[in-house]
Amino acid sequence: MKSRLLLLYVLYPAAMIAALLFHPSTTGLSAVRLGGLALGTVAYVMLCAQLIITARVPLVERAFGQDKLLRFHGFAALFAVVLSFVHAFYIHKGLFTPRLRYGEVSLALFTVLVVLAVFFLSDAVTSRFSWAARMKRALYRSCVLSRYHAQLLLHELTALAVVLLYLHAAVRMKQFWDNMPFAVLATVCFAVSIACWVWHLFLRRGVTYRVTKVRRESDTMTTVYMEPAGGAVFHYLPGQFAYFRFHDPAVSDESHPFTLSSSPMETLSITVKALGDWSDHIHEVREGSRVMIDGPYGHFSPALYPPRPSVLIAGGVGITPMMGIIHDACLRSAEGRMLLLWCVRDRTELIRQNEWRQLAEDLPNLTILPVLSREEAPGCAHGHLSEAIVRKALVDCAISPGEAAFYYCGPEPLRKTVHRIMRALAVPSDRFHEERFSL
Repeated sequence: MKSRLLLLYVLYPAAMIAALLFHPSTTGLSAVRLGGLALGTVAYVMLCAQLIITARVPLVERAFGQDKLLRFHGFAALFAVVLSFVHAFYIHKGLFTPRLRYGEVSLALFTVLVVLAVFFLSDAVTSRFSWAARMKRALYRSCVLSRYHAQLLLHELTALAVVLLYLHAAVRMKQFWDNMPFAVLATVCFAVSIACWVWHLFLRRGVTYRVTKVRRESDTMTTVYMEPAGGAVFHYLPGQFAYFRFHDPAVSDESHPFTLSSSPMETLSITVKALGDWSDHIHEVREGSRVMIDGPYGHFSPALYPPRPSVLIAGGVGITPMMGIIHDACLRSAEGRMLLLWCVRDRTELIRQNEWRQLAEDLPNLTILPVLSREEAPGCAHGHLSEAIVRKALVDCAISPGEAAFYYCGPEPLRKTVHRIMRALAVPSDRFHEERFSL
């Protein structure tokens, strides 16, 4: 299914371009204009695909994993917007015509989309300019616009842009209805993408659970336990994530993605770190509150791959999927060797230390090695994660990098280090799996 969907993603715009180039209605058009129409066609199909990707369609999610889809979504959306601007230059020799029409309105929307995405959904601006960081924090504190609402606005504007672009082609493009193959392909693309968007907003149904326990792990970490509210049971694999919407006055009615920190054989739980805004109040959620769960998503689970020795690398709160994976291995009495490298600043960030010790005793093939960057302690590696630390840990637990599967979850700076280490160890891409915080 994955290869078929990829083929469709490539062939669909190719078929539309072929309909443009070889249909009698476009005979006589200059090469420049045909090139501009081709660029606009590719941009339009890519924008329609963004609505399908973010709708979490089960068929597409099972093929790729929602985590990988969302990472691709960020790149593809920006590329589609750039193509749209280039298309305008090709057609009009400039961005705007003297009269404001559907295409020009869409370009204005694209400008807003790019500004919002760069400012709210990435650190490209706020990491470089202190005034931008202060402005973002002020907006978050005043609840004028949060990251969550910025994402909603982006998706709604994308849907509006898709509608306007379809009207732009259907109304303004002289060859549209004369070229029936092109018109049919464009209409099908438009209808499917808008249908997915409507389904996601209004028809999608999750599973209802209720909160049974809220446990403060530390000043910044909280675990919430949930059980079915008398209805369907939420089925998932260890290491996967889902979207949670809490109906509780302590937090706003927003849907947030969290990794499951429990095994499917345990009471369902998530472990959340207070990172500002919404997550600062998760510990105030009351027992008995209803929770809507949508998922599961992602391919970050050893259960989806051939059995191999597993090396789990966690940075800070990236320990959450590893908790579910290790708990599941322990409950199943798994025999495969497993190494956990948990990178934190000091031992105060190592939550549930007694539980981890018990897990290591119950699962003889499990090795847990905390990597402390600011503290030296017995049984822990000292310093920032490095190739030397990883190689020594692999030797100590008799795991060969040539046979192991590696799993990483953590912040972006550590991710870059992990990628360098994977290249040094010659770990192929099919044996390296990662989950990012930036979903």
